[in-house]
Amino acid sequence: MMGTVVDPLWTYKAEPLTQHLRATVPDTFDSRTAWPQCASVINHVRDQSNCGSCWAHGTTEAFNDRSCIKTGNTVLFSVADTTACCGFLSCMSMGCNGGQIGTPWSWFLRTGVVTGGDFGDKSSCFPYTMEKCSHHVTSSLPACTDVP
Repeated sequence: MMGTVVDPLWTYKAEPLTQHLRATVPDTFDSRTAWPQCASVINHVRDQSNCGSCWAHGTTEAFNDRSCIKTGNTVLFSVADTTACCGFLSCMSMGCNGGQIGTPWSWFLRTGVVTGGDFGDKSSCFPYTMEKCSHHVTSSLPACTDVP
């Protein structure tokens, strides 16, 4: 993942598999079908724009999905809050310049995260601060290099 800073304390080295698991794994699985009350949250795809905030997107959106599955609450959490406020001292992360994917989880527990939708969303506390852009493709969206 581009934008992720690898911290040796958060790496995991798998042990060799010593026994076979005897579980039946389905051929397909769709979390939107498994938890239809959360389909609007699980299926909401965000655009990080011209920002190396994949670490904040991945963790905030996973937390959002898990929270909805647990509580049924379909309000979107703010990726911008995680990107801006889960900073170097609290999360060893540097906003749009990359960050840790392990540390926001304890930050969510300590501080919480506010609501936030996409760029321009006026119904949430802290919507994303950068507009969608086209990543290496021809599109009607502005090129990401043109987004400040």
